[in-house]
Amino acid sequence: MTAPKILWIDGVGSFALCDSPEVSIGQAYPGNSVDLAIRGDISRNAAVIQRVGEDHVLQPTQTVEFAGTPTDRPVLLADGMRFNLGRIELQYSRPSKLSATARLELLGNNRWQPLLTSAILLGESCILGAGSGCHIRCPDWSEQVTLFRNGEQWFCRIPATANVKLNGQIVRAPVPLQVGQRIRGDEISMILE
Repeated sequence: MTAPKILWIDGVGSFALCDSPEVSIGQAYPGNSVDLAIRGDISRNAAVIQRVGEDHVLQPTQTVEFAGTPTDRPVLLADGMRFNLGRIELQYSRPSKLSATARLELLGNNRWQPLLTSAILLGESCILGAGSGCHIRCPDWSEQVTLFRNGEQWFCRIPATANVKLNGQIVRAPVPLQVGQRIRGDEISMILE
């Protein structure tokens, strides 16, 4: 299992990119080894979200509530579904029906550790842009950027009209997405850590 990497997008936020088939969720405290840590009233290891084909299944390790109904059994997550792990409320969404990628957001006053805008549960692709079907909403962008997986490597496809530079050179073809690499253009500026 690989720890999520953080995608920082200037003017938009920070996003945990979770590309493992299992993503663990639990309390943020020193030494806890969960993939997604939350500062709040939640157990150390509250749940695991498993990618099963095109779907995500929530496997609670503590009682989880869906619309006030508690369960300790696995639940197939659907777009727009809200659930509570203890007093922590989360929302699962699948903005694009053409992609198995989903977004997991904290609701209320609790925060991710490190501070994140949301967690992205990656399928084979992830769309960044202004449209409602984008996994990561970038309201000021006029172009869409697509992250896609080829084997174990992630790539970034940027439209030629976006005038994006990587290491000072204009990008015309998909480029491997690498830690520490800044991708910058007229509207686009992001780095993977």
